[in-house]
Amino acid sequence: MPKITPGNRLYLYRLLSSTLGTNRQALLSHVEEVLEEDGIAPQDLGQNDVQSLMEALPEFVRLTVFKKGRVYATVMPNEEYDGYLERAGQSSSDNTAEKGGKGKPWKRRKGSHDPKPTKPRHVEQSTPVPSPVVEAETVAEQESAPEPAPTPAAEPEVEAEVAPEPEPAPADESSDKANTPQVEAEEAEKPETTANPGISLTITYDPYADMEADLAAAAQPQPNAPTPAVSPAPEPAATPAPAPAPAPQPLAHQNLPELFSAEVHCKDELLRLLYQKLPIDADVTRTLDEDWRVARSTGALSGTRSRVTFPLRYLHEDGSGPVEVTIRRTSRPSSGKQWSLALVDGDDGTGAVHEQVGLEGLPAADEGAWSDLAGTPLQNAGAPTVSPLREFAQFAVIGSWERVLGTLATMAAPERWNFPGEGVGSPSRYGILREYLTVTFHRAVEQGRVTISADGTLAAFNTGLLTPFGEDVYAIFSPNAGDIPWKLDGFAAAGSGELGARLVATLPELPEPASYLKRVEDVACQPGRMLILDTEALLGEKVGRLPRAFLAEQLADNPEASRLLRGGMNAGDGRLGRNACRNLARAIKADPSLYRRMARALQDATSLSLHLARASYRMVVPAYDPATGTMRLLLPLCLVDDGVADCAVSLELMPSGAYRGAAVLSLSRAYACARVVSRDQPAWLSPETVL
Repeated sequence: MPKITPGNRLYLYRLLSSTLGTNRQALLSHVEEVLEEDGIAPQDLGQNDVQSLMEALPEFVRLTVFKKGRVYATVMPNEEYDGYLERAGQSSSDNTAEKGGKGKPWKRRKGSHDPKPTKPRHVEQSTPVPSPVVEAETVAEQESAPEPAPTPAAEPEVEAEVAPEPEPAPADESSDKANTPQVEAEEAEKPETTANPGISLTITYDPYADMEADLAAAAQPQPNAPTPAVSPAPEPAATPAPAPAPAPQPLAHQNLPELFSAEVHCKDELLRLLYQKLPIDADVTRTLDEDWRVARSTGALSGTRSRVTFPLRYLHEDGSGPVEVTIRRTSRPSSGKQWSLALVDGDDGTGAVHEQVGLEGLPAADEGAWSDLAGTPLQNAGAPTVSPLREFAQFAVIGSWERVLGTLATMAAPERWNFPGEGVGSPSRYGILREYLTVTFHRAVEQGRVTISADGTLAAFNTGLLTPFGEDVYAIFSPNAGDIPWKLDGFAAAGSGELGARLVATLPELPEPASYLKRVEDVACQPGRMLILDTEALLGEKVGRLPRAFLAEQLADNPEASRLLRGGMNAGDGRLGRNACRNLARAIKADPSLYRRMARALQDATSLSLHLARASYRMVVPAYDPATGTMRLLLPLCLVDDGVADCAVSLELMPSGAYRGAAVLSLSRAYACARVVSRDQPAWLSPETVL
């Protein structure tokens, strides 16, 4: 059965890169036309169709499958193959100069281990019977190689006896054999004037054995590096191959690795350091892959072209900032990888770990206000299964969040999009808008409302926001070369500006906005339902979400708990730190009377709020939880003053029909969750009150 030899791979790389260009998506039908024009069929290489042939060339071909079965192929630059082609071009020039000399070119070239571009042999042609020492690949390469002028065959070296010089060999058996991976000098012809047998010299060389490791490394995805100049090898026809089309201007991160686990060498010492820092159930390899992709999408990279630092999703134990990882380019690739993991938070793995980490590992960074709706603390459960922020960043190259969100906030009808304290000594001013955009995108993907054009040149979704003139605002994307399939071009109203005109010219139907409310239970509390509070969760590590005045009042009779409350407050925002919450929860559970008193206070406040909500359904606020894909109901809690809401409790409707309260949110974060569903909020959660 035919197989793809290294020479075939090199030939296909030269053909496709010169005709289709590099870093450009091309329809699979166009690729098939290019192969047919060159007389190549997938069956010649043991493949059933063009798609399976492209999948067998992962070292320089990337396939992208869109909806409705559209498949695009992208030829990626491969530095190793470019080097082979460049040296092959120089070798061909040297051969031309040597043919007129008296030396022995085959003897000078016998140390070359580079494969030569070999056109695949058509399976319909009759296969000539090779000699016992000539392999099928040698015959295929002889047929596809150019036909030089006749030259004398190589004269073998003999110590005792010198045979007469043989007659000139045919054109297709002279220098062709010197350029193939296996070289043979057939038995010299016997002179007519002598009866002595001729001297036979056989030279067999198989470069594939030496190149096996190199070609295995070349099969790994290569970084998007600019394609160096290549001198094309001579073709049988005199017409030169068309020059590659100019590639688009590369982005700042196109020379960097794409898949971290496949293109970055990680030392055991640094991996051991990461396993010590991260939670026990965290997948370190997946974390590095996703966080590296998110950092490239959002521009969260720092350093130089050969030394890059990016943040992970996990914070230091004191919450002061994210854990940072540094990679660097190496002059001597290790395991075929040109990049290596150099530092984890400034530690190269040779010294002691500077930060003491508990058994639960480092805390995860805030994924958004939606994470407060869940009944289990996602911060201590490793990587959450759902993250709208990371999902959006891995779908499209975003760039700076501040620039993108600022553009959207300016285009949409005026609203207040910042959490309290944002914009004052903080680089972020659009925390609520980022929450809204990422969760809306997640819901649009879930409902299949991210529309992709038939030709794959545009994608869009309805943000659900309106301009000051009542027009829908759409997010518009264009294809991106690399592992992140799309690039965010911006936002536009249908038909307005260049993006809006391209939107209506490309899509026959505009995307519908995401929807959330399906039944009356999603917006109103039903009478006669049982209410259960998960006090184990509310008074556990989530105790820091309760109002500080309420905690101070309840803990006044317990000196140890009061001391922990005062000492655990952060000087910056007045919130309890992670360790402080853990220690305070232990102190509360160690005092049964205190635990029961606080549980009754929470139960009474929730029951009163639920009773008032049944009298006026507008007190209830619906919120969407992307982690479970379900709706939650937010109720105000008046824990200090019966007339003033201090926080909100998240109620989950259980299959039994009972309501379960397992999470408490601050008013500002409750508003961020509720704003995803609707702009209109009750008085206790209005932005003028909570922001």
